[in-house]
Amino acid sequence: MTDAFEHDIGRTVSGSDLQHHVVGPLVSANRLDAGAPANANALKARLREELLLQAQARLPITYARLAECMVGSDATGVIRDALEQLMDDDAGEGQPLLAAVAVKALEPGLPAPWFFRKAENMGLFDGDPADLEAYAFHAREFYRAIHLHSVNGQGSGTAFPPVLHHADR
Repeated sequence: MTDAFEHDIGRTVSGSDLQHHVVGPLVSANRLDAGAPANANALKARLREELLLQAQARLPITYARLAECMVGSDATGVIRDALEQLMDDDAGEGQPLLAAVAVKALEPGLPAPWFFRKAENMGLFDGDPADLEAYAFHAREFYRAIHLHSVNGQGSGTAFPPVLHHADR
């Protein structure tokens, strides 16, 4: 599977091919049993790995696809909980929100409203999850995540856009 992933990174994806990759299979879809508390940390770590791979490929992945491949098709709530924990971890370390790589299937390219509510509770976003501010915030966080986790691990060499907290606005 790694060979296919490396091959896909090296080419430009567009049109219907893009749709296949955005909602297509994960690079390494190992399912976890998310039922046990001990597996919550394993799920979070595994989810981070998958999102890092998607960021390296510079492609978003849907929540449903993450849930289906990692813990089973009816586990989007478990994925959401783990994504919220990743947001806490990333914000606490001053890192881009890697959870921005995961998006809804019905509005391609935009996370669910809970992503914006969580970011607002953390003091990172102030606005309506269905408004232009949400698109701008998500685009910035998605860009920051893929920039940090580029294929060579070195980023593109340009500075991250600044993260503005409520007091900075």
